[in-house]
Amino acid sequence: MYKQVAQTENWRLDLLPLVATDTSDTVLGGTVSIDDEGGIALHTGAMYGPVDAAFEVLGSVPDGPAQEWEDVVELSVRAAEAAPLILIGIFSDGGEADEPGTDADMLESGRDYRVRIHVRGRDKSGSDELIEPDGTPNDHVLVQVWPSEPNRPTVTKMSSAKAGEDERNSETFSGSGYVTLGMGDPDREDLIAQNLRDAGE
Repeated sequence: MYKQVAQTENWRLDLLPLVATDTSDTVLGGTVSIDDEGGIALHTGAMYGPVDAAFEVLGSVPDGPAQEWEDVVELSVRAAEAAPLILIGIFSDGGEADEPGTDADMLESGRDYRVRIHVRGRDKSGSDELIEPDGTPNDHVLVQVWPSEPNRPTVTKMSSAKAGEDERNSETFSGSGYVTLGMGDPDREDLIAQNLRDAGE
């Protein structure tokens, strides 16, 4: 297992270097969204701020998720390149993210995997909460991957209010509309200001 403190942007983090092999579900369990090209984004409770993430690259399917996790989903993916798992803000360049440590396992480019994504703590953040980058994370994530033939996505657990809200509003995440909100890729401070104005409307 290796860890990362990722910085969420606009309630989402991209999971690299994975792409979903099944793009029929736009939102899965109110926890991840999948774009038209298979890109996978994790939904966070905080709008901006740190997210505590841990990653496990396994040789076979793990035991079931522990009770502490509030929302758990699984989907089939393919590694787009030989690289370790990493979460980055949706407006960030991969080079801006913290580099994984030397203990990070590399995925095999082009290989099929199954990924299980666990999250908790999303309901601790207000709807427009901005947490300083060096603040204490409310969101906690565990990402497990193992080699597997492609199969249908599954929702193992969906108990947080955030998951229910995002599942009910799944049309918000369709295509690329949610990523840019019609604003292109603005600077972080401009985006924060715009989101706060939108929230007040």
